[in-house]
Amino acid sequence: MADRPQRRAVLVPTMNRLDDMMEMVDSVLAQTVPVHVLAVVDAGDTPTLARCLREKLDPAGIELIYRTSIPGTSLQRNIGLDLLAEQLEDNDLVFFFDDDVLLESNYVAETQRCMDLPLSPPVGCVLATFTQEPRARGWQQHWFRAFQMTHQVDGNEANLGAAGAVQWLREPTIDAQVPVASGGRTCYRWAAIKSERLDEFLPGYTLNEDVEYSFRIAKKWSIVHSPTVKLFHKRSPKQRIDYGDRVSRMIYSQFYFFRKHRPRDPGHLAALAWNAAGTSTFYVAAGLLKADSKDRLGAIRGVVHGYKKCLVELKNPRPE
Repeated sequence: MADRPQRRAVLVPTMNRLDDMMEMVDSVLAQTVPVHVLAVVDAGDTPTLARCLREKLDPAGIELIYRTSIPGTSLQRNIGLDLLAEQLEDNDLVFFFDDDVLLESNYVAETQRCMDLPLSPPVGCVLATFTQEPRARGWQQHWFRAFQMTHQVDGNEANLGAAGAVQWLREPTIDAQVPVASGGRTCYRWAAIKSERLDEFLPGYTLNEDVEYSFRIAKKWSIVHSPTVKLFHKRSPKQRIDYGDRVSRMIYSQFYFFRKHRPRDPGHLAALAWNAAGTSTFYVAAGLLKADSKDRLGAIRGVVHGYKKCLVELKNPRPE
């Protein structure tokens, strides 16, 4: 089987976004280098999704693997990986996409190019660049940097903070090596992930689980953020969670990463406390400025619930 041509698989968790999903598939079909299989794990209640997918994929000769699931981004991706495992070999590629992205037509071709870069360790993951304009942050960027919170940076050098917060490259100018990747715009070499699955540490819609996952991959493989691998994220209006719940999940997911991967020495613990002070102050203040009263109350509840969940988690064994 050593000479078998490379197989390229797309894995998409979805829930009740039929129109977005069809547009995403159209952008997959428009690739200059074709994919061979689309694995969709559906947590929604759209009875026509599988039929609509087959109507698009069958004429192109692309295999559809379709399964249903309860909601959970990590759970759905893990189900998809287990299904794909039966047909993939080490040099095959798995593309992780959200259901509301649109790919540039050379996305797959440029990903292949990046996978062949002569790096040590070899490239195991390629991270794409968004084509939409980044949100204007202004003074917020200074706050994020001061409190070592997750934020975007210019240039070609990204770091992972002592508290586990991520610097994301806004728009690199070279194929830049980075410490972690973001799940809905990545491609993994199967050899890098065949024995790895995402931690399912949050029920339902997860947040930043891809950071923890890719951090593990980066221990043995290089992650490259490329300026030529591009997609557009539409930010679907059909949101999964409200503002307060998102804040709560963001707080807990970073705590989970810290507890699993960061040493508990004074320097790292101080960084976590400093980050927590900046995070809680910022998101409560931002929530109170929102027009919707639900969001104003949700901001406070989200911060309280997030840190309460962190305290409760301390009673459990440290994640392995």
